[in-house]
Amino acid sequence: MKKVLDKNTLSFEKATEKNLKEILRLYTKVIKKTFTTWDKKYPNKGLLKNDIQHEDLYILKTSKKIVAVGFLGENNLEENETWHLKLKRPLEISRICVSPDFQNQGIGTIFMQYLIEEAKNRGADGMRFHVCTENPSAIKLYEKCNIKNYGLGQSNYGFDFYKFETKFKRNIK
Repeated sequence: MKKVLDKNTLSFEKATEKNLKEILRLYTKVIKKTFTTWDKKYPNKGLLKNDIQHEDLYILKTSKKIVAVGFLGENNLEENETWHLKLKRPLEISRICVSPDFQNQGIGTIFMQYLIEEAKNRGADGMRFHVCTENPSAIKLYEKCNIKNYGLGQSNYGFDFYKFETKFKRNIK
């Protein structure tokens, strides 16, 4: 019987260098077991270490292991990209990864809810990012989180990507 994971059994936190080996193993496992545009070169140790140093890499974990990891930080997308929404301070998510052992259990949705809250806490007015057109699981996850697909975007990666964006509602106090 699978253990049910929910927000009460998971913790969301910034990744640290102590987590780096486990994070690399998680990405390697996902590359081997599921569809992804990632490979042995990306994401790599140097990139992830940089994300950790800039406090832009987040993890979702049980008491024993990391079940999801992802980047939340400044927008590093193509400068000449045309976006649909007018955002003054968007953040980008990237390299969202859920352990194959915990997929299809709502972990991706929980992780995204935490990332969206963290983006708001960091002063973002929305999010924008690319998603490979051949990654239906990711597309479904982001649409489930009410992040809209605005069609094909420009990419130098050798894959076609959709442009996903969302604008956060202002909190009225």
